[in-house]
Amino acid sequence: MLSLRGKLFAALFFGLLLIVPPATAAASRSGEISCNGSSLLCDRKLNEVVLPGSHNSMSAKELGWFNPNQTYSIPDQLKRGARAMLFDTYYGNPQPNGQVANVTKAVGKANGSPLYLCHVSCIFGATALIPELRKIADFLKANPNEVLVFVNEDKVDPVDFDGALDSAGLLDYIYSGTTGPWPTLAEMIASDQRVVVLAEQDAAGVPWYHEAYDGPLRETPYSFNNEPSLLTAPEQLSESCRPNRGEVLATDGSLFLMNHWISTATPSSFEPNIEYAKLVNRKEVLVERARACEQRRGFLPNILAVDFFGTGDVVGAANQLNGVAAKATLRSSRLKPIVVRSGQRRLVSVLVNNDGDAPARSVRVCASLPAKLAPRPACVTLGEMLAGERAAAGLRLKIKGKAEGSGVLKVTISSTGRPVVLKANIKIRPARQVRTR
Repeated sequence: MLSLRGKLFAALFFGLLLIVPPATAAASRSGEISCNGSSLLCDRKLNEVVLPGSHNSMSAKELGWFNPNQTYSIPDQLKRGARAMLFDTYYGNPQPNGQVANVTKAVGKANGSPLYLCHVSCIFGATALIPELRKIADFLKANPNEVLVFVNEDKVDPVDFDGALDSAGLLDYIYSGTTGPWPTLAEMIASDQRVVVLAEQDAAGVPWYHEAYDGPLRETPYSFNNEPSLLTAPEQLSESCRPNRGEVLATDGSLFLMNHWISTATPSSFEPNIEYAKLVNRKEVLVERARACEQRRGFLPNILAVDFFGTGDVVGAANQLNGVAAKATLRSSRLKPIVVRSGQRRLVSVLVNNDGDAPARSVRVCASLPAKLAPRPACVTLGEMLAGERAAAGLRLKIKGKAEGSGVLKVTISSTGRPVVLKANIKIRPARQVRTR
């Protein structure tokens, strides 16, 4: 891997495009605060917002898991708009063959075994917990206006889980307030307590941790096997929304999880199937079922949990249910003044963020100077930028050999919407004189 200095040198020499890891800085749209992609959500309490979510979020094809529920890893799901995660945590022992064997909670606690994200058996897939949590913390640092909900099918001791979050730098973002009434998204963002974490089984000893179904979470059934019509046929929708776990202790302020996936049930397993996801993850299917659940249960679902997040349009469904429009919003930081000598080639690196909740199409970045200073603009095409993605355009300007004086550097970031224009002063110094003896 090239170092950052090496990458910049390469871009300067070849005029290449640099792409950096996806992230987004704080969204600021003409003074408005954006909460989970829209200023309209800021004044709503958490239980009044619909979040796009994923089931068995850690079980990802791109990480090499066997029979995965998801195509993308958790960090990539966040980049694509997921804001609620259902995951499983286990103790595990690394094996000589590179696999991980999970151990019981009692044994793992006693032996101080490492923590992993697994599902049922770590042999089928295991991701070290702390590094993955660290990536989530990085996302939250880069995206200060996003609120997340995690539901942990916990096979680890709560105190050890708390320690993992602390080691990953995620603990500072955990919501530690009451679970009813919930704060608004704006209040959670202002306090920087933007991650609600619920445990399916045991939250004892950790004040910020709450038991899910013995606390503030209710749900629909989750066993829908072999037949997509169970989630798509109008006559099936009410039954698919019947109460399941969490209803006994539920209150008007409880969060409501809509489990929304079809499994391929065989005599020996329940395997995920992306072909089913292509049918049930369509926006109109998700919206229709969510409305049916609202009619039967009296509450709109707060979490739309699907397999193969990124297939279909769960983000679009959540936006429609929230009553907000998905749009791309391009932004960049202010340019600094530049000093350069005549005849030089100068690399200008421009960071571009898509702070919106929809892809930005045909993104192009161009830097131009007055004709007396540079013969032509320098342009880079970024193409499509996903919601939450950040890219750096390396723009190589060639200053005229006899240019002098000063001017204004203009950088234009264009897409399908209104262009973003940045300006900075540039000063041209004379070329260095070559001394001769």
